[in-house]
Amino acid sequence: MSVSTVSKALNNNSSISTFTKERVVKLANEWNYIPNEAARHFKQSKSFTLGLVIPDLMDQFYIQAINGVEAVAGHNKYQVIVAQSHEDAEKEAQIIQNLISSRVDGVIIAISKSTKKTELFQRLEQTGIPVVFLSRSLNDSAFDAVATDNENGAELAIDYLVKKQHRRIAHLMGPRALRTSHLRLQGYRCALEKRGIPFDPALVKEIDFSAPQTNKVMKALFALPDPPTAFFTFKSYVSLDALRFIKDRYPQQLQKVDIVGFGNLPLIRYLDHKPSASIDENSFDMGTAAAQLLLKHIDNQEEQALPVSTVRIPCKLIVHH
Repeated sequence: MSVSTVSKALNNNSSISTFTKERVVKLANEWNYIPNEAARHFKQSKSFTLGLVIPDLMDQFYIQAINGVEAVAGHNKYQVIVAQSHEDAEKEAQIIQNLISSRVDGVIIAISKSTKKTELFQRLEQTGIPVVFLSRSLNDSAFDAVATDNENGAELAIDYLVKKQHRRIAHLMGPRALRTSHLRLQGYRCALEKRGIPFDPALVKEIDFSAPQTNKVMKALFALPDPPTAFFTFKSYVSLDALRFIKDRYPQQLQKVDIVGFGNLPLIRYLDHKPSASIDENSFDMGTAAAQLLLKHIDNQEEQALPVSTVRIPCKLIVHH
């Protein structure tokens, strides 16, 4: 038989008779034949592999996002290489270089807290590897991004806290290099002003996601002449560090202070001392949306690149009891 006939038989092509298919498959099984996927991909000028770079595999938010990316990738016969930057911009740059060398077809990335430069991402695009930012992105509108509706999420949090009679609401803001941090700060500020509560810069503290830094700013906030009675945090892990600080230093305030943060982590349900509420970012949906957007760029056969787009995933308030 010709190479073409064997190939079609192994791929169950309808143009090949059942009798021929059975003979080819029988012999392939006897000889333990395994198709050369590398050769097939080379012929198609694709590796059918996506790179996914996240800051921390211990963060349940990203685990759910990975599941969303893999669900879409698997359905489209793509593999996913997952790498974590450990919140280190240099490590992140090394990962991206490796992904370029591995000839991945596209990259989804949640940048590290210390990432400030766009050169590497521009290089990916220039080498024909499209990039989609997931959740976190730089202050640069030249790249596709999928994120939660940050400003609406902040408004949901502030609305909940104001209805609980709080007017001194502190905001533990993420690193200023992240566009996400500014969007959540903007949402917080607008929500306060909409409800007639003056914005107080003294109640906004930047954190770097580490427990020591969160403890430091919590100490400063409780030392204010008029300390906050509620907290709106960048992410749930920061909420948990803030709760730990209050439990250790101000246990008498534990039942009086309300905390709301982005990220409805599955582990929260098992805690004795929970944040009052969480903003559910639907990270699985964010992962699926990021993969779909990336594949759209990969499959684009037009000479002209697709326009840059930002997908915002709706979020909702989850009250913990």
